[in-house]
Amino acid sequence: MGKEQSIHAGHRQRLKQAMLASDFQGMSDINLLEAVLFYSIPRGNTNEIAHHLLETFGSVEAVFEADYHNLLQVQGIGPQSAFLIKLMSSTAKRIKTANPKKAIRIDSPTAAAQIFEPYFIGEKDETMLAMYLDNAGKFIAVEVLGSGVVNTVAMHNRKLVEGCIRTNCATVILAHNHPHGVPNPSNQDLSLTHRIREALRTIGVSLYDHMIYADGEWRCVRERDDYAMYLTKIQL
Repeated sequence: MGKEQSIHAGHRQRLKQAMLASDFQGMSDINLLEAVLFYSIPRGNTNEIAHHLLETFGSVEAVFEADYHNLLQVQGIGPQSAFLIKLMSSTAKRIKTANPKKAIRIDSPTAAAQIFEPYFIGEKDETMLAMYLDNAGKFIAVEVLGSGVVNTVAMHNRKLVEGCIRTNCATVILAHNHPHGVPNPSNQDLSLTHRIREALRTIGVSLYDHMIYADGEWRCVRERDDYAMYLTKIQL
């Protein structure tokens, strides 16, 4: 092993020991990224590559949300590193979107948004979600209804009705994202909401709201004065 490799090996070991001693608290963004890269780049200076990642994407969050092919454009990032970053991102998302306990009561759009948002972080395609609630407004489950074209009413209606029957829910909250736009409900969103609401009525299930997410912000169909009258509130 050359002198330079020995220096880097010593740095890696010291960084690992420091992270373990602090229980992984207080790590800088650079240290976090360079430690991740230890496992895809066996030798060499990953600190410099971590700097390239932050300079390119601006934040740790943006690094993990970045597209695989965009990661490959960063100096020092090869297929192994890009795969590892996306694998960690996907794993973190899976953990964050694990269904919470049923005791959680969803009594506001803010409460619903806290559960929905992890599903949309880093998502490049439009995705439609449904949250099922019992007759007391308590959380049952979240289900992905579809991805790609959220305005496919027939597909959403069928899967949504099946989900309502399976979970024996009383109320549904819809949510979808606008990956390349603003979160304001469009006319298509309003039309979709109305048609899904009518489908739910046939099985005795209420629609509480349809929420739209874009770039860290939320808007609700319920906020629209011209539509709120059609949506049923959860009885608190």
